[in-house]
Formats: sequence, structure tokens, C-alpha cells
Amino acid sequence: MKFSPLLLITLLHMSLLPAAETIYRCDFSPDGLKGWNLGKIGTTEKTPEGYVLKVTADPSKVHNKVSLPFDLAPYAGKVLRMSCQMKLDGVTKPPHNWNGSKFMLTWRRSRNGPMQYQHPAGLFGDTGWTDVVYYAIIDDDPTEGSLQLGLEESNGTIRFRNLQLDVLERADVLPAVAPPGTRVIYTDRVRQEVRRRGMMSPSVFSDTTITKDLPDLRSWGANLIRWQLIRNWSKVGSDQDVGEYLAWVKARIPEIRQVLDKAQQLGMKVVLDLHVPPGGRRENGEMNMFYDRKFADAFLEAWRLLAGAVKEHPALYGYDLINEPVQKIGAPINYLVLQYEAAKAVREIDPVTPIIIESNDWDSAKAFSYLHVLPLKDVIYQVHMYEPSAYTHQGVRRRPLSGAYPGNFIGNTWNKEKLRQALQPVRDFQLKHNAKIYVGEFSVIRWAPGGAQYLEDCISLFEEYGWDWSYHAFREWSGWSVEHSSDRKDESPSPTDTDRKKVLLKYLQRNHQKGQEK
Repeated sequence: MKFSPLLLITLLHMSLLPAAETIYRCDFSPDGLKGWNLGKIGTTEKTPEGYVLKVTADPSKVHNKVSLPFDLAPYAGKVLRMSCQMKLDGVTKPPHNWNGSKFMLTWRRSRNGPMQYQHPAGLFGDTGWTDVVYYAIIDDDPTEGSLQLGLEESNGTIRFRNLQLDVLERADVLPAVAPPGTRVIYTDRVRQEVRRRGMMSPSVFSDTTITKDLPDLRSWGANLIRWQLIRNWSKVGSDQDVGEYLAWVKARIPEIRQVLDKAQQLGMKVVLDLHVPPGGRRENGEMNMFYDRKFADAFLEAWRLLAGAVKEHPALYGYDLINEPVQKIGAPINYLVLQYEAAKAVREIDPVTPIIIESNDWDSAKAFSYLHVLPLKDVIYQVHMYEPSAYTHQGVRRRPLSGAYPGNFIGNTWNKEKLRQALQPVRDFQLKHNAKIYVGEFSVIRWAPGGAQYLEDCISLFEEYGWDWSYHAFREWSGWSVEHSSDRKDESPSPTDTDRKKVLLKYLQRNHQKGQEK
């Protein structure tokens, strides 16, 4: 029997949330199922406890779901709590961990915008009746809503009962850390900073970092490197020993100083990125420090150590507090509140260097729709761009190959205008608050057809909007390397510049062109 930790955690913390208004119930009686599309796979069963919806997968089909059209317009900008009970019989493990059982709300973000798929991680196996609760944050202009129940990429039978949707105010579950109307303020030093274009660092500090890698990157035209402090690659259950974690942070300080000193010599800036949190992540990507105060306190202490070691270094561009935070509604420690705590701790030590804040949901663009500004000077807001991930991450781990860009992915035609739509929440945030935006990561796996065009379209948008950026990554893993060809089996650097590298070089050279500095 397989359970998602998200389900159990969310139930545990439901009592922390404010009361909600119920907007829909379904008891799965014949009358209750009016309006549902059951196809040939959904049937209703009468039991002593009430009616049950039964869905048995057709083994010849990938998608085995029943659906109900659902108008989400009245709930724009709000949060929906989805709850039901599920019972699984012989549900096979899907090839992708986000499939299996489906209790899903879908909608399109704005007219012709990308589809949104909100659901808990899929269950599989055999279970008794299991309570399932999930919170969906609705966009400000949703269209084409649908509620879907069933199985995907799995065989077997699944039953549902007692379905309910409740609406909550976004501000009640995603609190701001400053009063409404708080302004973003930058000192002249930060406001007048030249444009920064560069790359992510290697994942380890080596003998060639100072003597070759940084000079090579500078020769490409880069004037920025995002230096990642990483280990364990966010392995589930890692970094549980707080003392050992802080000792690891201390041990990295000498190399950080070397990188900063070399960057200053080369005329580059460094983003200091604490890439892994104390306490590690859970299976669904959430960070344990949002649930356990000892890990949150260790996170604050880590930043006190780092800031004390490198404060006000002239090559330091900013403190990148949390890499790709993930916090589901119901966590006792809010992802933004903890970043604010860390920012204040750093400011007590270093009042000058900018703070870099990341959005929720893996630092996604869509999470900027509910990101709040911090009441501090010189805060830069970071986004990561890997949309659509079905394209950018094809062939990574067990993801299938999905084809070329521009093209159709996850039910949408992706091209430059679709990328623009995906980034629109960030652009809206920038314009609303006059905020500085930094694209800390963006990339496409090297064997994805059309990768050069994808990078061209992404960077041209960053440039149009005046955002700083750093490509992921420089001499880290060959899969993201622009120095390697599109031949997946070839692990040797290409003897000639790849088409993806040429795109990066074209834009990195702008750092040297008159009139392109700001």
C-alpha cells in the first residue's frame, strides 16, 4: 500500500487553517452525478454507507477518468480545498510518480494560456478508504475548468465517495509579511547596477575552478555566476543532522572566498546560492524545514555563518536564500515568512548586499501570482524557467522523449508567445511593484530537438523585460551542457561550438557592448 506524505501532512495541519465556504458536494448518487461524463468506465454503487463512484481502468487506455465541467471564474484568485475518500483495488504503479490515482482540478490560465493540473501525488496499490485533501491555488483569470476522477497510466479499480470543494481566501492561507501597499525600494547602488548575464556554477569546487573555469566563463562574456552550495541533490531524507549540516556549510566558506576573490579580479559578480536546505526534502518536494522548527533555525544559522564570512564583498551580487522552495498549504512555517526571517538575520550582519527571494512551487513563474514583497530595501525577486518541463526535461530520469520545440506539449502549442504567457505572472509582479527580476535558472536538456530556438526565445524575453539571468549550468552535468552536442550518447565536449552555445555567446557578449549595460 502506497500513501503520499502530502495527504497525511495536510490532514495533520488542517486545524491551522481558517474556516472555508463549501461550494460543491457530490454524494455520487444518480442525481448527484448529473452533469458528469462517466464514459464507459464510471459506474455508481449503492452501499450501506451511501453511494460510491467506481472507475475501472480499460487496460488499452492511458487515461481512464470521469469528468465534470467546473466554472472557476467565481473563485479567481482564491484557494480551493478539494477533499474526498478513495479506495484502491489492484492499482498498478504508474511509470510517472505524478500519475496513478487522479483527483484533479484542471483549468487554462487565461484565454489560450497553458493548462494547469492540480492534484495530489498519485496513490497506487491496495488501500482501505483513505481521506485525501489537496489545496489548489486558482489563477486570477482561470478558464475551462474541469474536475476529473480516475486513473492515469495505471490499471485496476478506484472508488470515490464524499467529494467536497471548499473555497478559502488566498490571504488567509498564504499570508503577506508586510502591510498592503508596501513599496519595493532600491538604493541607487542597486537600481543603477549594470545588467547581469551569466551561468550557474559547477556543482563542486575543483582544482580548475579558479585557474580555468571562471576565466573561461568570463571569456564567453559572462559577468555573473550563481555559485551553488550543493550535495545529496535533494535526496529524500537527507541532511537530517543539524550539527553535521552546519559543519558542512562552514567547510565550504574557504572555497566561497576564493570564488569571490577570483570573480572580483575578473570583473564578475557572484550570487551565493544555498542550494540544499537543512532537513532535506520530502517525497513530494516539500522542505522539512517548513514543518520542523529545528531545521528552520539551522537554516537561519547557516545564513548567519555565510553572511558573517563574506559580508559586503565587492564581488557579491546577492544572497540567494532558498533554492526552489516547495510548501503546500497547511505547513506551519510559511516559505516566504522563513525567507523574511533569514533576510533580517542577514541584514543584521550585512546591511548592504541585496537579498534574493524565490517564489513557491519550485520558484515557478505561476507562483508569482501570489508572491508578496518583503518590507526591506534591495530585495531582488528570482524565478526559474523550465516550462514546459515535458520538453526541457525529456529523457531525464524516466521522462519520455517528447519532441521538438516549437511544438505541442501537455496539450498546448509551445512557442515564444506561449513562453511569454507562462512568464506573465512574473512580468505582472515586476510592473506592479517596480521590482528587479533575476532568472536564476533556465535550461533545456541538450538532446531536446530545437533547444537553440528555445534558449533564443527565452533569453530574448528576459532581455525585453530587462531581467538579469544565469543559464543552468556551466560544467556541471553534461545533460545541461552547451559544450556538449545533442548526441545523448556522446559524453565528450564538442570540438566546435554547439548551436545552443552560440545563442548564449550572442547574448553574453552584450555585457561588453556599449549601451547594453543597463
